[in-house]
Amino acid sequence: MNLYQMIFKRRSIRKYKREQIPEQLLKDIIYFGNCVLKLHADISVKMEICENLDGHLSVKGLWKVDAPYYLVFHSEEKEGYLTNAGYILEPILLYMTGKGIGSCYLGNTKISGQEMDGVKQVITIAFGYPKTLLYRDPATAKRLPLKELCVFKEEAEEPLKNILKAARLAPSAVNNQPWRFIVYHDRIYIFACREFLPSAPLVSMRDISIGIMLSHLTIAAEEMWMNIKLEAEDAMLKKSFKSGTYITTAFFKEFNC
Repeated sequence: MNLYQMIFKRRSIRKYKREQIPEQLLKDIIYFGNCVLKLHADISVKMEICENLDGHLSVKGLWKVDAPYYLVFHSEEKEGYLTNAGYILEPILLYMTGKGIGSCYLGNTKISGQEMDGVKQVITIAFGYPKTLLYRDPATAKRLPLKELCVFKEEAEEPLKNILKAARLAPSAVNNQPWRFIVYHDRIYIFACREFLPSAPLVSMRDISIGIMLSHLTIAAEEMWMNIKLEAEDAMLKKSFKSGTYITTAFFKEFNC
């Protein structure tokens, strides 16, 4: 199964077997991650896998999960680095799912002793072979319906609706889906919801979640044989919106062979 299919199958896993993953598969995960396209090409990122089969690692954070392995994501602190992190990481987690490995985003969780020069620990991923079911029925996903996420200004054709269905399933902190869409037949205006009680941890998780959702848009567009261009429009950035912040516009064009 490909990444698009994994969007509909993947679920967060919080209970793992203390079972070793083959060394070659761990190398393949890092190799795949290094091949994923960035949302912001100018931001340097680094990823490392930390083995924790014997539970020796010191994992600290609000949402920590005991796991046999952790993927630690490091990044330069530049504009858009959190959204970039989510955009890069989600295809990696979908890849893991296709290999039979469960995973879970751990917001505001850090592993002691894994600091790197020039970059900061942004987010940690728990992963390993699951004790529970790896796949889900997408119908059981706790997500808002598209009619609550979208304002349709024009009729969307089936490929665009499928892309929106994939975006709807993107994981987010406490499943709050902090995005809203204004939909035309060939573009989607993307907004981030305002935090009711904004705090640095909540805003950072919101931005990472937005990146995850944008990766779903990109993966689904490719599956639908549509070109996608994500571009923040100056005119939209200058406007003030009552209930959200404009992020970017996704432009779509059917791919011609």
